[in-house]
Formats: sequence, structure tokens, C-alpha cells
Amino acid sequence: MSPLTTLAMTAMLLFGSPGPGPMTIVATSATFGVRKTLSLYVGILTGLAISMVAAALGLAALLAAWPSAKLTLQIVGGLYVLYLAYRIATTPLDTHAAEGARLTMRDGVLLNVLNPKSYAVLLVIYSQFLLPISPAAIAYVATMGVCLAVAVFTNIFWMCVGGAIRPLVQRPLFSRLLRLTFALLMIGAVFWAFIQS
Repeated sequence: MSPLTTLAMTAMLLFGSPGPGPMTIVATSATFGVRKTLSLYVGILTGLAISMVAAALGLAALLAAWPSAKLTLQIVGGLYVLYLAYRIATTPLDTHAAEGARLTMRDGVLLNVLNPKSYAVLLVIYSQFLLPISPAAIAYVATMGVCLAVAVFTNIFWMCVGGAIRPLVQRPLFSRLLRLTFALLMIGAVFWAFIQS
């Protein structure tokens, strides 16, 4: 397999797997529709791009070297994901009343910037799957571009999943159960990240 194919497949597995970002996108698009989820989607991609640049500039290595800094980021990021899970779980069932609870671009940016898993994943990608291009700066930019392109498509997939189940959300009981399920999955992802580190 070529390095590009290996990188793309790895990025698809790492960025496309259900975690706080995808679950947030699904819950938001199921509740408000795909169009109203676009700002969150752009925020998540922007946050990922910021994380990619920060990791390439050494933040991921710094977090690996300083466990206390990593733990602080894990706690802050975990608390933020729990806050988003709470907002998803407690969103009013009436779509008009729920509009004020809709997650925004800012929420998406913070979700990825405060997610220590993003930096850990990027450290793995940069250390094992960096595209073999010279000079190194171009290799990092090309690798980031591939990862971001994969994230664009995987997040569109999750947004479409949310849009597809949107008609089911119109039923109050199902809506409440679905939102609680997504909130619990996000809490589970935070818990899993803490026990894995």
C-alpha cells in the first residue's frame, strides 16, 4: 500500500470513529437538521485544523513529555464534553424553544482544541504516517491536508446520519431517548479516554 493510502485509511479510522465530535454532529443534525448543523461542522473542522498545526509545532510532544499539562487538558476537555453532553440531553423537545440550545461554531472549535485525544492521534499520525515528502514542512502540510479531507467526509457522513434519523426525532419520547443516548455516549467517550491514559 502506498503511504498516501495508508495515511488516508488510518485517518478514516481515527477521525471517523464515534467519539464526542461525531456524536455531537449526529445529535445536532438529528435535532435541528443538516443545514443548521453546518456552523458546528465548520467549527469542528476549524478546531481540528488548529489542533493539527499545534501538534505539528510540538504541542503533542510537549503534552507527552509533561503529564501534568496533559492531565490538565484532559480535565478541561473532559469537562467541556460533559457540558456539551448536558446541553444535548437537556435540549427542549420543541424545536423553536430548542433553538437557543443549538451548538455553534464556537462549540465545535473548542470541542477539538480542548480534546487531548486529538493531539494523541496527531502525534501517532505525525510520528508513523507522515507522508515521505521533502522538505519536512511540506510533508506536514500535505499530511494535514489529507487528514482534514478525510475529516470533512467522515463528518459529512455523521451529519447525514443525523439528518436521516431526524424524522424519528419528531416523536417526543424517541427524541428524549435519542438525546440521552448521545449524551451518554459522549460521557462514555470521556470516561474511556481517562482510563486509557
